[in-house]
Amino acid sequence: MAAALLGFVAALVLSIVAYRYRRQRELPDTFWKYQAYLQINTVLLGVFGTALYLMGGRPKVELHMLYGVLALLTVLAQRGLGRGGQLRQVLAEDYGRFHEVWVYFGLNLFLWAMYGRGLTTGFFGF
Repeated sequence: MAAALLGFVAALVLSIVAYRYRRQRELPDTFWKYQAYLQINTVLLGVFGTALYLMGGRPKVELHMLYGVLALLTVLAQRGLGRGGQLRQVLAEDYGRFHEVWVYFGLNLFLWAMYGRGLTTGFFGF
């Protein structure tokens, strides 16, 4: 539960930081460091959740698994759109440079929502 709460808070903080940099086109190096920590936390929660599921631990609400899958897909999008990511290069070639601050604001806000919804369905059952 601590890792899920940590991810919930970290995603919100990273969204706020990205929003504060909205007038610039690039995010600072410290943002990327903490973004990587959040991604690792999300993947580890996905691995542990999958292991629990395979061992017979079923969530109270089946939608809990959907929120976990969406969180992992968000991490994949973040990795692809991060510095040096292939998806970023493809988008840059096709559409020119995009505003990474707004993209990461949106992705982290979505990840925050998935953490929050996962917490409410997984631990509180509603």
